[in-house]
Amino acid sequence: MTVNRMIRVVSLATMLVLTFVSTALGRTWTDRTGKLNVEAELVTVRGGKAYLEKADGTVSAVPLQRLSIKDLAYLAAMPKYESQVKPFLSDDQTSPPSASLTPTMATIDVETPSASGSIRQFRSDRWGYKGLVFSNDGAYLFTLGSNNVTVMDINASTKTEYELDSGIRSSLAFSPDGKRLLAGSSDGNVLVWQFDSKGKLTPEKQFSIDRGEIKSITVSPDNQHVITTHASAVACLWDMNSGEVLARYKDFSFGSGGDARFSRYGGHAMTTDGRIAVVIDIASRKMIQRMSLSRGSGQIAAISPAGNLIAAGRTYDIHYFQTATGMQSASSKGSETLWSAAFSPAGNRLISGGRESVKLWDAETGSLLQEFAMGDSGYVKYVAFSPDGIHFAAIGAPLGKLVEVFRLPHPR
Repeated sequence: MTVNRMIRVVSLATMLVLTFVSTALGRTWTDRTGKLNVEAELVTVRGGKAYLEKADGTVSAVPLQRLSIKDLAYLAAMPKYESQVKPFLSDDQTSPPSASLTPTMATIDVETPSASGSIRQFRSDRWGYKGLVFSNDGAYLFTLGSNNVTVMDINASTKTEYELDSGIRSSLAFSPDGKRLLAGSSDGNVLVWQFDSKGKLTPEKQFSIDRGEIKSITVSPDNQHVITTHASAVACLWDMNSGEVLARYKDFSFGSGGDARFSRYGGHAMTTDGRIAVVIDIASRKMIQRMSLSRGSGQIAAISPAGNLIAAGRTYDIHYFQTATGMQSASSKGSETLWSAAFSPAGNRLISGGRESVKLWDAETGSLLQEFAMGDSGYVKYVAFSPDGIHFAAIGAPLGKLVEVFRLPHPR
């Protein structure tokens, strides 16, 4: 690798861009026939050609029309090259994978709000709830007990419990195609269920990923890869179908919170513990960028859906960082410890769980927009936005036995 090339790669460490990174270390590039491929790094795209540097240092100029559709889509996802590459792709090929397209949102009938302002309440008869996620159409809520997963039909105000054989679960996620629900446990295992979109779950498989409680689960847009963050200070990249761990990334601090987000086409992923943030190239499985956010870490860390913002807790405050520049763009001033946070689908709003309430913030200015009182006292450790951005759910403390669904006064 030349000195100039080394300088260019090192300089990338000063910028995090999730959609994004112009360098693709160790990526396999394939021609349109699928018969020829080469391991190379992307240098640039210019004049209708992709310039690729091979391991021996030689650079080849490959006409864009000769690259595979997958490679072109990969390049088109980078804003810097999008306009040059799009003419070589049809409209349907420049769109994200069809499995990740937003389904028709469910209509939630609003009843008379409770004393706390919520439109639905689901109370546990036994153990407290942990973990919280909406189905992809917003019709159902899912949460976990010590030995069960509970499916809540929001419109019908009913719930169905599915027993688990073992393990204390605390994190949940849906695959982008809406067909699978994943649950992480305190011992590093992940359970996978099939979901029929009508509220029914069917156990499918279980994987042992790594030791340590799983703090967050994120599935790639093509439903092929998963990133889990663990309390053991490790982030794992693994195969959705086989459970094979493809890479482990250390030096994090996920004891309190963590989050991950894949890029639009799944070629890159970002993960953060609120203290540092890194970008991972999925093809090479390498961390290719790293940025320090703060010397300390708070209880919350969240990445916006578009990957342009990171929200990190700092004692009582929330600091927002622009991933394109690494600069702090705003802050939300609080007066209590924050235990949970989630961005709206549009990325311009943030909800945070504190003591006995959930607060709605403007993520662009940091200003407080509204506060929602919870029906139970104690800290709110789980919050989730609905896919349409109109509703959110939260689990009340101290025992986590109450799930409340709120409707925002205006669509977000």
